Amino acid sequence: MKNDLVDRLKKIQSDAAKNYKNIPTLTQLAADARKAFNDTIDQLMAKNGLVKKIGVPRQFIKLWSRHGRRVQIPVSWRYLLSAPFIYGMIIPAVIWHIGLEIYHQICFRLYGIPRVQAREYFVYDRQLLSWLNPWEKVHCYYCSYVNNLVRYSSEIAGRTERFWCPIKYYRRLENAHSQYDKFVDSGDQKAMRQQWEELRDFSDLK
Repeated sequence: MKNDLVDRLKKIQSDAAKNYKNIPTLTQLAADARKAFNDTIDQLMAKNGLVKKIGVPRQFIKLWSRHGRRVQIPVSWRYLLSAPFIYGMIIPAVIWHIGLEIYHQICFRLYGIPRVQAREYFVYDRQLLSWLNPWEKVHCYYCSYVNNLVRYSSEIAGRTERFWCPIKYYRRLENAHSQYDKFVDSGDQKAMRQQWEELRDFSDLK
């Protein structure tokens, strides 16, 4: 029963991934509907003499894009102070990625583990959203790379753990990697080692 549910969820995820090009259209429709709703509320408030409460206005740097559109970049001392720490993480991220890929390409071949397809994890489609300005797209590319690298690393680590030590923890894990549900419960040593050998057959991933 549990495996059936997992298979159904994977199929749903696969179908959603194949239709990702429709996401910008749906997002734009939702944004238009939200804007129309907000405009209606503003008109009703103005008609009845109500004042809409707003927060402290942000300071913006105004730039012009190559397409002639004005781009507003929010400025805050918090953003400026944190920028070196945020973008400085690109250095350890790239070093980690290089080391991970060397291990992945060499050791997985030696172990006979199917290699993880990077294209399934490194997804960059937020630039399809027309309402993002160039500055926001830069943030999205960077954020996507680092978060996708984490997911990619987790899958490589999960397959490695399945090969070397596919034993479940006593405590329940939150957000475990994709291979964890296949791990064996610690119990009878003989049965556990038999299942262990079976798990080294990665034919379910091919």
